[in-house]
Amino acid sequence: MKDKKDLYQNVAVELLTTQSWYMHQLKAILKPYDISPAQYNILRILNGAKNRPVSASYLKEQVIDKGSNITRLIDKMEIKKWVTRCLCETNRRQMDIDITQEGISVLLEATKEINELIKVLYTITEDEAKTVSKILVKIRG
Repeated sequence: MKDKKDLYQNVAVELLTTQSWYMHQLKAILKPYDISPAQYNILRILNGAKNRPVSASYLKEQVIDKGSNITRLIDKMEIKKWVTRCLCETNRRQMDIDITQEGISVLLEATKEINELIKVLYTITEDEAKTVSKILVKIRG
């Protein structure tokens, strides 16, 4: 039984090590753009909304890092002119958040470099990629 326990502990360590390595690479790529991985994630979500403003609660549901302080991130991104905020016309208690042209430009430039990082995954086959993806989804339940 000890061997099985060691195997699963090794999987946990490998997951953490890979996540740490990837985040280090991602931060290095994003640094010249003065954007954090969490801000990049928000820009991707906003851009995917197709010119339809979204609420902060929607962003909180969609972000990868659920511990992110959405309001603080949006404040910083608004200062950089990557997003706009305005009162929602249908719900006066809600703010609508939208990506600006400057935000789209930063997103597109950074994405070009991130796509290069993703190419490290091309060392595995498509079948292996599908298997890894299924396993990671299964682990998260």
